[in-house]
Amino acid sequence: MSEEENKSPEEEKQSTEEEVDPLTLPVDDIKRYNSIKGDLEKLRGVVVSHYPIALFDEDKEKLKKKYNPKEMFKEFEKKFMKDFKFPKDLTDEFRPPYANSYYGGVDFTDEGTTSLLRGMGWDLVKEIGKKILQGDFNFTTVTIPIKVMTPISVLQHICNGHFNYPLYLNLAAKETDPVMQMKYVLTACISCWHRSNVFLKPLNPILGETYEMMWEDGSIEYVEQTSHHPPRSHFLLNGVNGDWRFYGYYDYTSNAWLNSFKLTNSGMKTIEFKNTNAKITFNSPTDQYGNTFWGSFRQECIGELEFKDLNNDITAKFGMGNIYGKTSDWFEGTIKKGEEEVSKFTGSYLEFLEFDGERYWDIRKNIDIEEFPVFPQIKSSSIYRPDSKLLYESKLEEAQQAKNDQENLQRHDRKLRKEYDEKRKQNE
Repeated sequence: MSEEENKSPEEEKQSTEEEVDPLTLPVDDIKRYNSIKGDLEKLRGVVVSHYPIALFDEDKEKLKKKYNPKEMFKEFEKKFMKDFKFPKDLTDEFRPPYANSYYGGVDFTDEGTTSLLRGMGWDLVKEIGKKILQGDFNFTTVTIPIKVMTPISVLQHICNGHFNYPLYLNLAAKETDPVMQMKYVLTACISCWHRSNVFLKPLNPILGETYEMMWEDGSIEYVEQTSHHPPRSHFLLNGVNGDWRFYGYYDYTSNAWLNSFKLTNSGMKTIEFKNTNAKITFNSPTDQYGNTFWGSFRQECIGELEFKDLNNDITAKFGMGNIYGKTSDWFEGTIKKGEEEVSKFTGSYLEFLEFDGERYWDIRKNIDIEEFPVFPQIKSSSIYRPDSKLLYESKLEEAQQAKNDQENLQRHDRKLRKEYDEKRKQNE
């Protein structure tokens, strides 16, 4: 008799309960399981540990532990870097099940959450009216109800979107060829996009809000909300040994149309490597959400990307969403040193990345590194937001009130700053 057939009725019941699809649970109340594990884990494969949810559960032993960055880096080298190999054994094209195979991008098929988001969308249409229909309204100025949000701040979400950078930047720092370093940077960037966006919205940070966290290699990332309108967030991630650093800002604007909306990040990012004096600056793709009111809800990363290392005269360019006969997530690009083309690359941010026919990243062999809490943090940290904790506990009415209180205070402070600026200008 097999082990499966030998289960007791109690074990069989427990096994059945464990296999319940979290997306079949009630969505109207935005239970913790749905908003975090459903949207983030099941759709994208993002483990909950990539978000600082454990801080809410007060994991005492984990929070008491003192982490030594130098020792963490040594363990990281042994675990990931010593025997690191590119997935060159994979040569086929694999399409994950959540990818749209006709248009491209990611399909979101959970009916409960989709209905909730569309209901919120229609409420906004009624409130704003013609501005949305004419496409000239910026959604970053609209108050979004907390019931369609996840219990994390945009600052925490930014950190999560950098989850592959520590690995590839540490590998790049050991290279002496700046062209190879450019390849590693492209790999880090492209390999993060399949997890960079969620359908339930993170909480908008308050001006001056901060967050810090530590990656498994010992590097610490700092983020701060530096502007209210337009919303702008700055970040800094330093390599443990000073071999590299990654910094920049996110600057968001968004526009809506009848059945779609677009989120544009006009911020810039920079990566520096000490050994080659490389300084690589690059922009971000545009997030486009289609079929927001009818049809299959879908998200795509599109646009033209350009990476520049001016110190070594190296550039890389590619575009998405404009290649004939290919899905919108497909890209083709080149790396140039001066005017000379030194490498061609192609792939899909939902599938793989190849340089000159050799595979550098494949979604099936993506490497997950852990993040660790930095605790305690200064009082401006996202982890102390009352609306975030209440939302995590599924207390929606209290969470909405806490969110309203914070936003009203921020509007009041903005009014005071504006009045002060006007008086200062009059006295000049």
